[in-house]
Order: sequence, then structure tokens, then C-alpha cells
Amino acid sequence: MLVPPGYNGPLLPNALVYEQDTNFSFAVLRPILAGGTTEENLARATALTNKIKVYPLSEADGEVSTEYVDVYGVNLEMTPVMDGGIYGHIQEMIGEEVVLDRDITMMGALARIGIIRDEPFEPDAEMQAIYNAAGPEALEYMIDQYHRILNPFVFEGKRWSALVPDGSRETEWSYEHPSYYDYHARGALYYAINTSIKNYGTSTYYLDLAETPDQEWLDGGRNYKLTVPANDPVRDFWSITTYDLVTASYLRDINPSTIDSTMPGVEVNDGGSVDIYFGPTAPEGKESNWLPTDPDRRFFLLARFYGPEPSLLDNSFELNDMERMD
Repeated sequence: MLVPPGYNGPLLPNALVYEQDTNFSFAVLRPILAGGTTEENLARATALTNKIKVYPLSEADGEVSTEYVDVYGVNLEMTPVMDGGIYGHIQEMIGEEVVLDRDITMMGALARIGIIRDEPFEPDAEMQAIYNAAGPEALEYMIDQYHRILNPFVFEGKRWSALVPDGSRETEWSYEHPSYYDYHARGALYYAINTSIKNYGTSTYYLDLAETPDQEWLDGGRNYKLTVPANDPVRDFWSITTYDLVTASYLRDINPSTIDSTMPGVEVNDGGSVDIYFGPTAPEGKESNWLPTDPDRRFFLLARFYGPEPSLLDNSFELNDMERMD
């Protein structure tokens, strides 16, 4: 059961109850499609999803139904746009949500720039110009902090980093330390990913790469090669996926975005390693091992390992850095 903040009403017997900190929420179920997005895998994932029922508590004793909307293949703009309009969205959000104790200081900071709960949001031309400049600057700051500063680098001398900043798992994603609230790490993390899981588990292991060895952002107009070493330490499979550096979502209208170790047709080198190529066009003869990029967009990679073995977790197995091909 999902219940709102401060709920003290009836509960369903034997239900797992989660009291939200906020009035609005969403949930994500993520089937793992080993072998890629095949018709068979999509059918299996859809069948599983259609078994889930979401309904108001008031309907629990009757016939319940859930509307399922299939948006596969449909472009939905669900990423926040960090321009001058983001401040109006912040005003709307704080008007809809509860104010937690940890938010009081931040609410004061917002008030200083004209964003006040339950008051009209009417920036004049001068303030809107400030918003227009500040939004993109804040985004670049979060990108830099997430990929270069806060997430610890995993392999000595290489640019692969952990997925989350230090303190995320230790505070169970609350970022509330005994003597301070780490809004800095929280903000940078949520630029890139949405998660607040309580138990991180050991069934998956993720790594992030956004730069060349020379600390240049990965540029969709250039060509690169990544060699995944042989003897990959996973019980299930690994995957490499491209993301837009600005939106932290998939590169729009770019397909495929993922290569994994179970995909048929992926070329494996004689020694067992796999070369993956990135760029606007595929190298001749390497189409099966190529992930296309948008020449007008920067991008980053997530490496996912499903069923990681100890040699991955203790860093005795290392991924290679990205290699420039032009």
C-alpha cells in the first residue's frame, strides 16, 4: 500500500505499507531483457506488467481494473528542460507538495529569487533574464559534479566512475547525515538517475563513463572504440548503453542504444574481448558492434553487469577507457 504523508486511516491486512514523504509519486518496474529488445522479450515483459493492478483503497473490496497504456515506439518528452522555464516548474512543485523539515533552508533560498509557496509567480523581465542564464549554468554544474567530482573513480588512472556519490547507500538515499543534509550530492545524482531504493543488493553493478582519458566530454560527432575485456566476471550478462549527456536520457531518434553480451551477431575477438564502436556512422564491416551517436549531442555510457562476480566488485577486473578513432 502507498499512503500519503501522515496517513492514519484503515490498512489492508497483511499488506506491505509504504508511507510517502510526498503527495505525488511514481513507481518503476524494470524487466531485464536478456538478449535485447526482441519481440519475444517484449511480449514477456508486457505480460508481466499487465498482471500488476493499481487502484484506490476504496475499491479494494470490489472488482478492480487498471488501464494500461502502451507507449512503446512513441516519443514522450519526460525530461526536465533546464532553461529559464524550470523555475516556474519549481514554483508549481512546491505548491503541490509538503514542506519537509530538511527543506526549510532551501525554501528560504528560493524565496530570495522570487519563488514562494502559495504566492503568485510573476518574474519581471530582469528576473526572467537571470533565470534564462542560470538554468543552463546550473545544469552544466550538475553534469560536471556528477561525472567528474562526486562519483568516485573506480579504476586507478581511468575515467570510469561509480553510479552514485558517496553517502547515497549509507544514508539509504535520504542524504541526511548526523550533522548535515547533503543537498549537493542529492541534486547532482538526480540530474542523472531517479532512485531511492533501500537495499542496493548485489545482483547488478553499474559504472559511468562520460570522458576520454584526456578528460574531454564524449562528443557525438567523433568516433570512438571501447574494448570490453575477455573473461567478463558476470553470471548473467553485461551491457553498454549510450545516454544524452544533457538530458541523461536516451539519445533521441538514435537506435540501437545498447549492446549486450547475449545479443546474436555481436562480433567477438579471437581472445574473447569485444570491441564496441561509437560515432555518427558505422566503421565498415563493424555494423554489428556499433552504437550510433548524434553528431550534435554529447553523450555518456553506462556499463551494466548482471550477476557480478567478486573480481568485478574488488576491481581486479577493469574496463578500458574510451579510445578516440579520429
